[in-house]
Amino acid sequence: MLFAASTSRPESEFAYFRALREWLPEPFFQTQPFLIFFAVVAGVYWLTPRRWKTVRVWWLVIASFHFYAAWSAELAFLVGATTVADFLLARLMDRTANPRGRRAILLTSIGMNLGILAYFKYKNFFLGSLNALFETAGVPGSFDTLNILIPFGISFYTFEAISYAVDVYRGKIKAERSLPHFLLFILFFPHLVAGPIVRAGDFLKQTRRIKRWNWVRVQVGVQHFLLGVFLKLAIADRMALFCDGLPPGYDGPLHKPGDYSTASVWLAVMAYALRIYADFAGYSHMAIGLAHLLGYRLNKNFDMPYLAPNVAEFWKRWHISLSSWLRDYVYIPLGGNRGGTWATNRNLMLTMALGGLWHGASWSYVLWGVIHGALLIGHRQFRAWSETQPTLKAALESGLGTVLRIAVTFAAVSFAWIFFRPDLAGSWAVLERMFAFVPGKPLDLNNRSLWYTVLFVLACQVIVRFGVWQRIWAKAPPLALGMGYATCLTLAMLLAPPVGKTFIYFTF
Repeated sequence: MLFAASTSRPESEFAYFRALREWLPEPFFQTQPFLIFFAVVAGVYWLTPRRWKTVRVWWLVIASFHFYAAWSAELAFLVGATTVADFLLARLMDRTANPRGRRAILLTSIGMNLGILAYFKYKNFFLGSLNALFETAGVPGSFDTLNILIPFGISFYTFEAISYAVDVYRGKIKAERSLPHFLLFILFFPHLVAGPIVRAGDFLKQTRRIKRWNWVRVQVGVQHFLLGVFLKLAIADRMALFCDGLPPGYDGPLHKPGDYSTASVWLAVMAYALRIYADFAGYSHMAIGLAHLLGYRLNKNFDMPYLAPNVAEFWKRWHISLSSWLRDYVYIPLGGNRGGTWATNRNLMLTMALGGLWHGASWSYVLWGVIHGALLIGHRQFRAWSETQPTLKAALESGLGTVLRIAVTFAAVSFAWIFFRPDLAGSWAVLERMFAFVPGKPLDLNNRSLWYTVLFVLACQVIVRFGVWQRIWAKAPPLALGMGYATCLTLAMLLAPPVGKTFIYFTF
């Protein structure tokens, strides 16, 4: 049986929303309550006649609002109110011919969204940083931090709203004239809490199309969803046991690195890298699958990033919706690569540092972004130099050289993941233990299980990369495919730990 994940949620004073919390699921796709919720939503959606297109859209908007309100009604109203405000501001911008007026409206929209994001996500971070700065200068800090509940997915739908306003301002798209269509663009529950980040130009045109039941699309949706469930339960949550520890109340190598041997901490770092990938890719696949089952298409968010031969290629394959957003709305407006080497390196570093801060209100995330900025700059410099070394370039582009580049890239990315957590002091402790070469506790789980998982994931990605799986899938009879889906689901439930983990990206 699929486990029921849990998280703390605020109490509401209204009886309706208290009852809603009891009936509707928390925002976790792999749970039985969610599957019941989705079956009801999809059933009513497809039983509604096609000609009632607006009714279908409103039904998905209401279902999406309730999906979020089941966790927090107050924050669901906040998201809904800001979405309506963005809709009205974009309509006003579209009707304004004066360039200064359009710019003022754009800045108002961006300022509103960034202001809400800063208040909920970064206020305590900035106040804490100011207190630490004053204490360093010998002045007692006097800023009290607040007990603020951060809305799920606030960074994701904030970026969607900003990109929409910018695209309307640039004239790339027209302001949406239908309020329910725009509400669905922001609130669509498969991508609401953890992406993928959706562009208005891609999604809004889908809301205007009449949706027809399509068995091929259903098959694609089920494939994506089952793959996501397997990645989350059988890979991500099991890898969490190696790096976070066994529940309850157990501190693993990434929480108490001083208790473990150097080798154990290295293995935990590798498990953490695999966990992050399987966790977020698993959510993305589930979101894409659910969208297909409702007749919508969300873009691919991962493309085997750990097979990337360099860090630039890694960012073309990892969290594609975010990396492309940072490219289009941060890196290129800063100047991109148009201003020479120094300016390009500066723009890369600023973009990645902001990308790190987007992930979390902690200096450790900023440092993670800076590390990736340095890796991207180093790759650009090395690539330019290798162009003058034809022998070296040929060796690196050979089969063995490519394998070596993939291994080095994976090692560099895994090293950076050490800082992908809110505890900067803990990250330094992990790093110190990795190079201390001292004895300590071994991992409490059998190391072979970890290595088997690593090899299994690597083998799966390789056979997909070289098209082997595509050829098998194209020739397999429907009965074999059905048995494969059932096997995938069964293995996911059998391999899932007794206590599941929250999706890492829900905190972003």
